[in-house]
Amino acid sequence: MLTALQFSQLVAAAWSGPAVAHFATISCYVAPGGYSTTQYQASYHIITPTGQPEGCYMRQSECPLQAISESVAAAYLAGVPVSMPRTARVLQEAARQLAGASHRAGLPGFAYRCLRHRCARLRHA
Repeated sequence: MLTALQFSQLVAAAWSGPAVAHFATISCYVAPGGYSTTQYQASYHIITPTGQPEGCYMRQSECPLQAISESVAAAYLAGVPVSMPRTARVLQEAARQLAGASHRAGLPGFAYRCLRHRCARLRHA
């Protein structure tokens, strides 16, 4: 579904709190009998201004978006000042793009119509 680099970038983009180190891990398991599964793990490690570790918020799931949202939610519930609405927007946009929606479909109506008409003019010129 996602490459390791894409998953790591998504984990970083979903965070909006204090200084953090993040880890994004994709584990694939294939049994000799044909069973296979993929697990996504997202973890955020908070560092205090003095350089001391403050906490680790890690979750694992078969869905990468769920692993990220649960990790950020765990940090939020522990009192770390993160923006849950921003995380939700980032994950909704990622889900929309993974579902095959056009990148321009999220533009406001007027801007999208202008681009569409400009492209139509260029195609039929």
